[in-house]
Amino acid sequence: MRKENKKTGVLLAQPLYKRAEIEMTNRIATGKWEAGAQLPNEFALADEFGVSQGTIRKALMAMEHRGLLTRRPGRGTVVCKTTSEESLYSFFRLRDADGRMVVPSPVVEAVEFGEPTSEETRILGESCPKVVRLARVRENNGRPFVVERMSFDARDCDGIESDLPLPSSLYPYLHERFSLVIMKVDESITAALADPELAKSLQVEVGTPLLRIQRIARDLADRQVELRESYYRTDFASYQIQLTRSDGADA
Repeated sequence: MRKENKKTGVLLAQPLYKRAEIEMTNRIATGKWEAGAQLPNEFALADEFGVSQGTIRKALMAMEHRGLLTRRPGRGTVVCKTTSEESLYSFFRLRDADGRMVVPSPVVEAVEFGEPTSEETRILGESCPKVVRLARVRENNGRPFVVERMSFDARDCDGIESDLPLPSSLYPYLHERFSLVIMKVDESITAALADPELAKSLQVEVGTPLLRIQRIARDLADRQVELRESYYRTDFASYQIQLTRSDGADA
């Protein structure tokens, strides 16, 4: 039988610390606790959730391990801010011939709103009534490098058009501006040929081989919140990823 906590209304179907972790994570996901906000102390949280201080501490430690919180003795617990560096190293895989990260910066940027396509509806959900599309051309060392086309549920990014030009690293901006915290991305990689529009944007010949990467990003609540297609020049960078086999104990 499942019981319900009288203070929070959270169904008691999981370990106590996990329920507290889920509820506190939801507060970050919904913007109730914004990036940089200081949390109540452990005693106050324990009283609010009707659990022991040790249970709350375990939940906070789990959230810290996930990179959601920073806990410093004597300074309290705060909601982490995603930095540009963290965003790049977590989700950007392009390297030059020497293995150095190729960091692009936007040079052309446009935002439009519209009805979702069938593909956008499939990814962002049937309940998405309107999408915002962000298109970017980004360069590296003065050379056009990538064309990015991103789609979001317009309700998640209300007012984004007033913030142009947007920061180069988008995910920290989404976190601080809209409490949209990207936690996971799935990418698929295929080859593509430059059509006239891509060729013009990237300053290459029509038919030039490109690297096409489709990304689906998920937020703290595991919602699919972003659909992205990126087209990369391949003449001075490559997609690189390192995989490490774990031993039996780790597995």
